[in-house]
Amino acid sequence: MAITNQPKEPLSNYNYHLSDPINIVVVEDHRLVRTGIVNLIHSLDDTFKVVAEAENGAECIELINNGLLPHIIIMDLNMPVLNGHETSRKLLEQYPDLKILILTMLDDDVTLIKLIKSGVRGYLHKNIKPDELFNAIQALRFNGTYYNDSTSQRLTGILNRKTNSTEQEHLSEQELKFIELSCSELTYKEIANNMHLSEKTIDGYRAKVFQKLNLKSRVGLVIYAIENNLVSIKP
Repeated sequence: MAITNQPKEPLSNYNYHLSDPINIVVVEDHRLVRTGIVNLIHSLDDTFKVVAEAENGAECIELINNGLLPHIIIMDLNMPVLNGHETSRKLLEQYPDLKILILTMLDDDVTLIKLIKSGVRGYLHKNIKPDELFNAIQALRFNGTYYNDSTSQRLTGILNRKTNSTEQEHLSEQELKFIELSCSELTYKEIANNMHLSEKTIDGYRAKVFQKLNLKSRVGLVIYAIENNLVSIKP
């Protein structure tokens, strides 16, 4: 664990100005990768300042609890001791103003579902160009949200959906149960077992729900459910 500086102001008092440094904590269990990320961040912009590094989520939480309150945490997803999902959930429960950018090699619906339910609003695939990391940091700084291009395409038109009571009125109890289970880590086969139905029947539920709600993917269904209070957002 390395600390180079500790900003003392509470997060709620941070007022961004173009000339102000953006204080960043990097959390990555591989030292060589972590060093590369830190060096890259410092090369992107003079206002980007890595104020601390941590090898895992537990170390990161310790840093924050000891008074280090950065603007952004850039965190690996798969780490020993405490992974990115659990670390994000624990931190955001206590420090909701923290902005967390997850870096991962994973790019699947289940990963997105878990991140969204953890409260994370920043997501990048590790196979990116440096300018995308720059854009992600700036977007989190000013807008509080960033997804990579492929993820954004999947989420377009879904994050800003508004509740449509007519749509929900046409959902049966079984379909609502299917939506609830789809917001978990269960596979469709496991959802079928949980509902004591065949996989073919579950496929039918999925097709009907997607059609009724005008959705195209499971991650879209999860976001719709969260936005419209159909499920709890607790992981």
